[in-house]
Amino acid sequence: MKTIQQNLAKYLSVEKLLNSLFEHFNYCFTQCIEIEIIKNDGQPVSACCKDKYYKKYDLEHPVFELLKGERERLYGTPDEHHFDNPVSPCEYHNPKTGCILPTHKSPICLAFMCQESIEYLRKHYNIFEYDYLGVNYALEWILTDDFSEKDYVDFEKSITSMIQKIIAKNI
Repeated sequence: MKTIQQNLAKYLSVEKLLNSLFEHFNYCFTQCIEIEIIKNDGQPVSACCKDKYYKKYDLEHPVFELLKGERERLYGTPDEHHFDNPVSPCEYHNPKTGCILPTHKSPICLAFMCQESIEYLRKHYNIFEYDYLGVNYALEWILTDDFSEKDYVDFEKSITSMIQKIIAKNI
């Protein structure tokens, strides 16, 4: 059995891949946030960050406490964040730039893609394997050590394949 530190390290490795996927895909900003900001005369928008999802959906498990502790050590506690003109109840949501967490996000926050963005992946990149809830559960299982090594490797390969498809299409 792996230690919770090893599980967190594997999670952070997958988080890095998912961050790369979202960076290359860039749907959230270009197809949602930017449009909403224009519609709202330059005012910030919360987009999909409409709750304290990191509190609401994190599991009662020691590795989630480790993830939370590392997040707070690196980026501060929720109580330390106060933004002018908040548009989201999430303390980690800056109304001008969005999520302030480059790493150590909760699985629910890291995995989330709205239905419109998933449809865009399918239509424009021929990517059908992204399943928001499936990714969320996979991330939870990586943290709780309920994911086999083979499933972990397959999951990493799937994310890498999606990134490669997006890059190839955008060239």
